[in-house]
Parts: sequence; C-alpha cells; structure tokens
Amino acid sequence: MTAVILRRAAEFLGVLVALSVLVFLLTSLAPGDPAEEILRRGGIQPTARSVAALRAQLGLDQPLFTQYLRWLLAVLRGDFGHSYADRSPVSTEILSRVPATLRLAGAAALVAVVLAVLASVRAAFRPRALDSRAIALVTVAIAGIPPYVVGILLISVVAVGLRALPTGGDGGPGAVVLPALTLGLAGAATLLRLLRADLAHALRLPFMKLAAAKGLRHRRAIVVHALRVAAPNAITAAGMVLAELLAGAVVVETLFSWPGVGQLAVSAIRQRDLPVVQAYVLVTAIATVLLLALVELCLAACDPRVRRR
Repeated sequence: MTAVILRRAAEFLGVLVALSVLVFLLTSLAPGDPAEEILRRGGIQPTARSVAALRAQLGLDQPLFTQYLRWLLAVLRGDFGHSYADRSPVSTEILSRVPATLRLAGAAALVAVVLAVLASVRAAFRPRALDSRAIALVTVAIAGIPPYVVGILLISVVAVGLRALPTGGDGGPGAVVLPALTLGLAGAATLLRLLRADLAHALRLPFMKLAAAKGLRHRRAIVVHALRVAAPNAITAAGMVLAELLAGAVVVETLFSWPGVGQLAVSAIRQRDLPVVQAYVLVTAIATVLLLALVELCLAACDPRVRRR
C-alpha cells in the first residue's frame, strides 16, 4: 500500500510540474506585450524607454527559463504574484472568487446527478414507454446544444418572459438557479446516456433473473442491485462531468455575470493580465487532477476489483 501511495504521489507531482510548464509557456508566449497594455490602461502613451523600464520592473526582460523558475518558486509558497491591472495580490483575488464558483459547480453537479439518476431509473422501469423515449430524444438534443445557447434560452423564457428569476448576478438564493440549470443540463445529458446504457446492460445479467425468481419486485431490484452494478462507470462519468463543469463555468459565469473565478479569468484575458490567467489555469488544472484522484478513491470504495488492483 505504501508503494502504491508513493507511486501515485510521484505521478501527481510529475503531472503538476508538466502543467506548470504548459501554463507558463502558453501564457507567456501569447501575442502582445503586457508592459504596453499596462501603460495604455494607465493613460500613458508607451515609448521604447517606458516599456523597457516597466518590463525590467516586472522581470519580463529576463530569460524565459529564469522567469519560470522564479514564478514556480513563488507559486510553491502560495504566491501567484500581483495583478497587472490593479497590483492586488492574485491569490487574494482568486480565493475571494472560489466560493462562488464552488457554489455554482456544486449546484450544477446536483442538478446533473439528480436528473440523470431519476431519468435513467424511470427509463429502466418502462423502457418502451413514451416518456422514456422522450427522455432519450431530449437528452440527445441537449447534448448537441452549447451551454451558452441553453443559458440564453433560459434567460429569455424564465427571467425575461416569466420574470420568475433574476437574469444574473449573485443577489440572492434564486440567482444560482439559472446558471446551475445551464451547466447541469449539459452534464445530465452526458451522465444520463452512460447510466441508461449501463442499467440496460445490468438488467440483462443473470442476477436480475435470480432476484425475480426469489420474488423481489422489479423496481426494487433495479434500485438496489442494478444501480450498484452501474455505479462504477457512473462515478467515473460524474467525475468527468464535474471537471467539465469547472471548465465550462467560464462561459456561464460570464453570461450570467456570476462573480466567480471564471468571470475573473475572462476579464484578465481581455486585459492581458498574465498573473491572473496563469493562476486561474493552474488552479483549475490542479482541481481537475485532485477530482480525478477522488473519483479513483470512490471507485475503490465501490468496486472490490479496483481495491485488489
């Protein structure tokens, strides 16, 4: 067990180092000069001397490898630098936005899991019923529609037409409903397709016939036994869906003016605020890796075969 833990820790460390290199290179090699952007934003016309002085102040005149090592050592201390826009600590800005993003992602994950489980179990109860076929058609339709289109439709119908919920912001408990539905519907469509197929496969296994021979009701056999058989793949899919929700929150947060990390990242990209962009991408990547590790632990808890491996 100790060897497995050490091997996983080494793999995790290697992934983080590779991610840090990719994040730094992709953001640093992007077109445009941050020094010029900062000067223009401050109302100063960039000149060769002023740009050179600011680049030296920010350390952008040093070799790329030196910049990376200095940035990596600071990140290991929890210091992501200061924002180019307002010179505030990036760590503080990220941490202040994380709760809103986690609240949105958690609500969207709840919507996705509840809808997928209820719809797949309903389809397993009556696979040839009209409502089961309608669920399949709606699932395919939602899976093919981008989240921002779903969000615009929800805003137009629910917020503007019915005036039932706010159009954006985080002004109250109801403000999270539309963004969570926008993210959750896409996740539910992905999870539902897999869970429904796994349940259909489980219903054809011999243990279901044995349960029926023992007098166990069909619905109870589905809920107690078939869902357990389908759980490992569903857990894996749920982990991937949650990772997609964290990544997709950028578009939804911008659409609904949700004060999360995604909206901060979009604003930083527009302003070419490299420290904020680097921190956002790295934090999101680390969260995804940790989430996948948590999925593996959940699989080990649910499936003895995984524990033995």
